[in-house]
Amino acid sequence: MPRPGPRRADARHNREQLLAVADTAFRRDGVHASLAEIARTCGIAIGTLYKHFPTREALVQALIHDQVTSLQENAERLADSDKPCEALIEWLQEFGRCASAYRGLAESILAAAAVQNSDLNASVESMRAAGGILVSKAQKAGAIRPDVTPTEVFALACGAGTASEYAAADPDRLLRFVVEGLSAR
Repeated sequence: MPRPGPRRADARHNREQLLAVADTAFRRDGVHASLAEIARTCGIAIGTLYKHFPTREALVQALIHDQVTSLQENAERLADSDKPCEALIEWLQEFGRCASAYRGLAESILAAAAVQNSDLNASVESMRAAGGILVSKAQKAGAIRPDVTPTEVFALACGAGTASEYAAADPDRLLRFVVEGLSAR
């Protein structure tokens, strides 16, 4: 197999640097941080950023891809739990930490899930389907209300994550309140 030339190594370096700088910028300023500023910080032209990530959504997806995959895998693992309500809480807390990593990320995830052809749609839908199984199992166990949908649970989890950005509130605690508030009566 031929070794990649210097251009390929430079392109790889630029991509890795863009991801690292974007992560820092998004943690500081949220998902609407200036892409031009990210490119400037990397010492590259904005066109180079767009060559690697044609949209802001593509950049966000690259940053959270591993987290979304981990969420899906953990939901599948937790689906075998003999304590479905605790499994759901554990998973929603992980979901909330992921969704609140960057200010505005929860809204981006919800928006991407609503757009069929978006870059994030397939991975978010797979993750949501796996999380939906946890909701269903908690419902079958009588731990949460039977009339709540997985979409509503995810929206509440995103809301708890977002609320923790604006108040000095622990997102894990807020998500536990969400699930307890969904308890079957």
